[in-house]
Amino acid sequence: MKILIAGATGFVGRNLIEELLNDDHEIIALCRSLNKIKNHDPRIHWVEGDLLYKETLPEIEKVEKAFYLVHGLGGTEKNFEHEESLAAVNFLNWIRPSKAEIIYLGALGKERGASSPHLRSRHLTGAILGASGLGVLEFRASIILGSESLSFEMIKGIATRVPFIPELSLLAEPCEPLSLKDLLSYLKSGLDKKIKGHRIVEIGAGERTTYGELLELYLKVNGETKAKKKVPDFDPLIVKQLLEYLLPEHSGEGKKLVESLKYPTTADHTEANKLFPEIKPVPLEEAMKEASQNSHSSYSQIWDKEFIKEILSDRVLKQGLKAATDIRNFFGKHL
Repeated sequence: MKILIAGATGFVGRNLIEELLNDDHEIIALCRSLNKIKNHDPRIHWVEGDLLYKETLPEIEKVEKAFYLVHGLGGTEKNFEHEESLAAVNFLNWIRPSKAEIIYLGALGKERGASSPHLRSRHLTGAILGASGLGVLEFRASIILGSESLSFEMIKGIATRVPFIPELSLLAEPCEPLSLKDLLSYLKSGLDKKIKGHRIVEIGAGERTTYGELLELYLKVNGETKAKKKVPDFDPLIVKQLLEYLLPEHSGEGKKLVESLKYPTTADHTEANKLFPEIKPVPLEEAMKEASQNSHSSYSQIWDKEFIKEILSDRVLKQGLKAATDIRNFFGKHL
């Protein structure tokens, strides 16, 4: 089968390409710059173009299926919702002549009511694709547990660097992680489905947990434990700024995910069980263990007196009186 992958250089895209090549599919992979390609397998036909600029997109060969794995987390914080929508529109206009069916990886979360910019834009992208008249299979997932996934790396980094398990409401909302292996199974199985209209399938491992519990689980599978400590319920804006100090490696993309933490991301498995009864997701602990074993990243220890002093001197964190007082009272204890 001839398959197009948009978002081919991202975490999911890279892993999906390996799986599809093993199944002898013909891959056309879109990237923004051919100079940054790391996978030079001759079976991959790389094409260069930027979905934000329709004039850069090359003529596309006829394909049967197209994976849309693009997200705007790497864009500017103020404009990424607009950029995600623009990219989706340009993608549709680009592939429409081929009449390819689309498989899109979106996000769980309520469509109505309060939401974060990240979750809202994921749903809007799905709606744009779904209104195209092409067949669209939209998978909605929460955290993907796999080495190098942004969510896993943030869990690992925070669990490694913070000397305790922080207890705050922002980390107490339910989520439903899924292993990378199971996500790839769903995506590949989507190729076998004839898609008519816009079909939404929510996927997860069937085990609901919280972000705080995921920190504990990461430590558990690595033979560690840390005490829990109550943390003031800082505003998400304050948490974003703290992330600059605590996890600078992922703060750019991570900041866009922070506001999503206060919204549940759990799945209704009705459609998944109906369409893909053969897929039995692995237990959460097994997924975390596998991700941890395959992870080669490292996070140096930074939590010391100088680190605390730097936080206490941050001008942004001092702007709000209550926040400044909470930060001084909490972090000051560690001086």
